[in-house]
Amino acid sequence: MRIQGNKWFRNSQEIGGNAIDFLVDYYGLSPNEAIKKLLQDTGYTVNKKNGVKEKNKITRPGAPGRFDFNDIAIACDQRRVIAYLVKSRGIPPDIVLAEIQKGQLFQESQTGNAIFVMINEAGVIVGAEVVGTLNFENARFKGLKAGSVSGYGYTVGQKKNPRFILYFESAVDLLSFIIITRVRAKPLTACLLVSMAGLKFGVIHMSLKVFGNQHATPVLCVDNDEAGNRFIDHCLFQYPSAIIKQPDKKYKDWNDQLRGKTIVVNC
Repeated sequence: MRIQGNKWFRNSQEIGGNAIDFLVDYYGLSPNEAIKKLLQDTGYTVNKKNGVKEKNKITRPGAPGRFDFNDIAIACDQRRVIAYLVKSRGIPPDIVLAEIQKGQLFQESQTGNAIFVMINEAGVIVGAEVVGTLNFENARFKGLKAGSVSGYGYTVGQKKNPRFILYFESAVDLLSFIIITRVRAKPLTACLLVSMAGLKFGVIHMSLKVFGNQHATPVLCVDNDEAGNRFIDHCLFQYPSAIIKQPDKKYKDWNDQLRGKTIVVNC
């Protein structure tokens, strides 16, 4: 799915629309509920007496350069996130619970979304990758929390002078790769794993700068599809020593490979 401005478009089904359509199609809200939700999020309320929209004097969380993790309402328990990652994505419970205990994975209270925090070189949370846990027509919400600092991603592994920095298109693919390498008895020694939450060249540049001191070797662990291959070509132009490590050819991404979900990919 592509989002541009206040419009979205899902290429696979050739559907799209505005923000109201998105809430109706992806979250199952009625049109009236969607409108009320948007008014609340933009600081407006509806006066029940005369229907006039009134602007609330609030500061929007996540403004550029002002990301504050405290603005995210965290659920009292993480059951939906655990169920989603374990049952739907095939991630073993020990991996999921370890990330929760490290304070790198949370469940958002209102939406039940999975929140994978992004931590910078100083150990400060500077953003969050969001993964929806509700399935609407085999599509889940994915994105970044507003205000997340550009160039950073959700990370696992050695942050101090790693020899290799591995890049993934999502946090779920990153965790899936850890399980696959564990089954194959291949230790991830001196490796830092980074989720780009998409295909973001800026994340590669920033992480090599702040974690690898430009001496680490980038490893491109992106999807087996046209977009992933174009991204690889772009990266190799800038980093010709980069290593390519994609899923086995019959799988689109690392989570598909973990679950043994074969997909025919036209590249």
